[in-house]
Amino acid sequence: MSIATRHVSRQKASRPYRRLAQPCSSRALAVLELVTGAAGLAGGLLLAVTPDGSLLHADPAVLAGTPFSNWRIPGVLLAALVGGGFLATGAWQWRGNRYARELSMLAGIGLVAFEATELAWIGFQPLEAVFATVGASVTGIAWQLGRTPGGPTLTQP
Repeated sequence: MSIATRHVSRQKASRPYRRLAQPCSSRALAVLELVTGAAGLAGGLLLAVTPDGSLLHADPAVLAGTPFSNWRIPGVLLAALVGGGFLATGAWQWRGNRYARELSMLAGIGLVAFEATELAWIGFQPLEAVFATVGASVTGIAWQLGRTPGGPTLTQP
């Protein structure tokens, strides 16, 4: 083996791993996260722009007894936490970056907590159940990514 070949081999062996190989389930998870993030961002912005809730037919009366007098702050929280959080998580998952699985699990648990808080403050709304189910699904799918033989594997750059 020549000196140049040994040098190249040593460089490849010492380079840190950069990305995770992407199985189909990882891409599907990323799409679910991106769609959820887009829905959260759009809904949150619509509530923030029209705090009376008219664009989404959100009744301001359900806010009675909550810390909120209108839908502006809940809209900003929805856009930032769910919208921004899930868009960032989906992009991270799509690229196969390190710790994408863990970030997805955190986002899923966060969405379930967000919906539980919403349930406690304003009572049951059908979309709460839908998004809590999405959060639980994201958590479950991400959990399975690391436990199945087809889960993410490290690759060299």
